[in-house]
Amino acid sequence: MAISVTEILGTDSLSGSRLVINDNFNVLTSEINAMEVYFAPSAGTITNLNNVSTEALRVGLSTILLDINSSTFDILTNVKMTGNLNMTGGGIFRNDTNPTTLDDQGQAMPATIGVGTSTAIPPFTLNRIGNQDTSTDPSTGLPMVLSLSLFDGAIGQEIFFAYTIGSGVVEIKGVASNMVLPGSATTTITLNGLGESVHLIAIDNGAGAAVWYIVGGTGYVIS
Repeated sequence: MAISVTEILGTDSLSGSRLVINDNFNVLTSEINAMEVYFAPSAGTITNLNNVSTEALRVGLSTILLDINSSTFDILTNVKMTGNLNMTGGGIFRNDTNPTTLDDQGQAMPATIGVGTSTAIPPFTLNRIGNQDTSTDPSTGLPMVLSLSLFDGAIGQEIFFAYTIGSGVVEIKGVASNMVLPGSATTTITLNGLGESVHLIAIDNGAGAAVWYIVGGTGYVIS
């Protein structure tokens, strides 16, 4: 709603316009007080609005956390949900692929590559793996192995390994007994052929720690 005040002309007497001036200030004061029900300048907050219509919305100053505009809806931080996410006509697409293939290239074989670290969960959901080194390890007489050390994940986290290059052996091993596999003596998941894959999920072990369980896959061998 537009604010309306009375204009004082150049020909008007200043003393004679005192009531008009006071009335104008009263109008402005009333409008400012009405706006400050919603805007708190000193606190830098906006509250009690019934509706907001805008072309764009950005949350965050030095670090952008949410950016909505006419073409994108980007959430750039973690999202915690306590309710359901209902999809009606839409879908969920994962494009969280590790840009680096976990393979033997640039490695002094046999080699071990960490997936995650002791202080950080594995950063990517989808991981391409492979081993083009099909030679024999002279120290063991066995095929040359590329080992992937899978560190702890967050409870509920999923991770996929897809064999995309080579035909050498790739072994996936959990760190500090964080991988639960069928059979009391099993410790390793092995893939060594194009198209083989394994899908893991981290679940609560009953004591608050995350352990990896196999959900599915194709062609993998447990040993």
